[in-house]
Amino acid sequence: MPTSFPMLSENRLRDDDGLFHGLLHNGMVGVYVIQGAHFRYVNQRFAELFGYQPEDICGQLGPLDLVIPQDRPRVAATMAQRLHSQAEFAHYSFRGQTRNGQHLDLEVFGIRTTLDGAPAIVGMLVDVTGRCASERAVTEQLNFTAQVIEAIPSPLFFKDEQGRYVGCNKAFEQFIGRQRNELLGRSVFDISPPDLAERYHAADQALFDNPGIQTYEASVQSTDGLRRDVIFNKATYSRADGTLAGLVGIITDITDRKQSEALIWMQANYDALTGLPNRRLLNERLRESMRRSQRREDCVAVMFIDLDRFKEVNDTLGHEAGDKLLMEAARRIVACVRETDTVARQGGDEFMVLLPGLADRSAIERIASDIIQTLAQPFSLDADAAYVSASIGITLFPQDGDNPVTILKNADQAMYHAKEEGRNRYSYFSPAMQAQAQERLRLGKELRRALRNQELRLYYQPILQLASGHVTKAEALLRWAHPERGLIQPGDFIPIAEELGLIDSIGSWVFEEATAAALRWYQQDLPPIQLTINTSPRQFAKGQSLEFLLERLQHLPLDGARIGLEITENTLLDEHPAITAQLARLCAAGVQVSLDDFGTGYSAMAYLKRLDIDYLKIDRSFVRDLATDPSDLAITEAIIAMGHKLGLQVVAEGIETVEQRQLLLAAGCDLGQGYLFATPMPEAEFIAYLQAGG
Repeated sequence: MPTSFPMLSENRLRDDDGLFHGLLHNGMVGVYVIQGAHFRYVNQRFAELFGYQPEDICGQLGPLDLVIPQDRPRVAATMAQRLHSQAEFAHYSFRGQTRNGQHLDLEVFGIRTTLDGAPAIVGMLVDVTGRCASERAVTEQLNFTAQVIEAIPSPLFFKDEQGRYVGCNKAFEQFIGRQRNELLGRSVFDISPPDLAERYHAADQALFDNPGIQTYEASVQSTDGLRRDVIFNKATYSRADGTLAGLVGIITDITDRKQSEALIWMQANYDALTGLPNRRLLNERLRESMRRSQRREDCVAVMFIDLDRFKEVNDTLGHEAGDKLLMEAARRIVACVRETDTVARQGGDEFMVLLPGLADRSAIERIASDIIQTLAQPFSLDADAAYVSASIGITLFPQDGDNPVTILKNADQAMYHAKEEGRNRYSYFSPAMQAQAQERLRLGKELRRALRNQELRLYYQPILQLASGHVTKAEALLRWAHPERGLIQPGDFIPIAEELGLIDSIGSWVFEEATAAALRWYQQDLPPIQLTINTSPRQFAKGQSLEFLLERLQHLPLDGARIGLEITENTLLDEHPAITAQLARLCAAGVQVSLDDFGTGYSAMAYLKRLDIDYLKIDRSFVRDLATDPSDLAITEAIIAMGHKLGLQVVAEGIETVEQRQLLLAAGCDLGQGYLFATPMPEAEFIAYLQAGG
């Protein structure tokens, strides 16, 4: 059984010399007695704190001698209150000063008493220097953190584990239009519309269930009712014991970016004149319709519509009248089809109609007949009336082809057959129309011979700085010197080379010839010029020609920056890892990359941020009508502005007039090429052009 002891009385403690002796000799607490202006007693601990022996202090020093000057008035006042019976007890802190001038943080517990018939103070003093230093460090850290949070320009907020707001910065207050005191302790259901609150709550709960980091896009509505698109970046934080304490979130406003992207997407996917989907969007919808058709095992019909004699309207009544006719023609075609169908403007006076899920030929022919009849009606163009007709080519998936390229090609062939049959009619694609395909096959065989017989040639077209007129780049353009047909443009044989698997061999030949030319220019001490080379998507995805180029650059005394590659947007369509890796390797070798025909293909804006692209090249289709089509000018200006925002230089191709150059220069375009400056030329002529000063 444990031994129990009776409670000690105050008298018993007072009379117990051992207890009092233990207190005085405590190694942790300084004990002192003050009477008059001096210490009458200090224990060993007290004296050591200040670097003295007890005999150095007692009768020699007063309390204020051990206090830093700044704290002496306060200490003197508290002592005076007790010595003059104004206060019996005192508990306060002050900063002491040791014998060698060091400062201490001290905490005092003192009581007034009477000693030898005169008032005195008996007290204990504790050294709290370490604790105060820690508290100051914590306070400074908290102040620093608070200042950093307030300085962050992005809205920032904190929530507890119940999802209630426990803090935010000024940017958050301004962003949502509420003061901090309106937020603290409240949940998203108290301050946000129900639909947004449910979204936020679900996201918070998912993060609490799986602590870590979370990122998602949503909207935020401020008190003025305006909703903005944002990105939430959130992360959980824990208490000292490791339990979940809540989350911290940062908001990034992406409203302007979204609007810019939407505008550029609209401009890139819809025809500015008619408001119809353009070729790019048509191709996308055709691919999706074909995938859906394969799942449902039904049919997709495609119509290629060309307006007969439209050029006569343009030539006689002018482009403005021609534009009005195209807009009215678009409206009439749309009125002939179902809401689920797609009518697109292919370009010029060509339209495409996509009819998914339509296998009944009688229904297809009824639509074709309606389009022919409605387009045959007169077009009222202010004071004039114009008459056109329509030739329509029809092809069917999957009967006539298994991919969008084949389907559209066959529709085009069928349309030309309708024209050959007298126009103002429709024609289905048929195997009899394969004569042209046979011709392409023959051309393919001759192309294999061209490689063996060295019939390929490189021509060079200068690319100039628009502001200064200096030639800084040149594009290597491939030509086929056919022994019977003369020079054949790459557009007539490169697609065949891709189909036959010859593109890699041709690409290696082009790289070899181009690097050799670049080396000759370097050795001839010509002005430093970057030679850009066109590439095919297949060279990036599967071919070995890029390996050939990289290896060749390693063995030539030629800076990689002397060579540039031009790729099309379709190269980036699938963001294939091999393509990303190839771009990174080219960048590491110093080879710069231009995105060719920008705005006409996939227009993959996100890739421009992530991939190693150095130049955007505006397609000639936008440059051609800069002076006459405000939409083309607006698209061009948007591309230039976007390119510069992303740190890219912008090249315009197909410049043929001084007015085009001036408009591009005013829009901030960096570089340009076209017949206004020079046509593509053989190497000898190109060198002479450079030596003559361009």
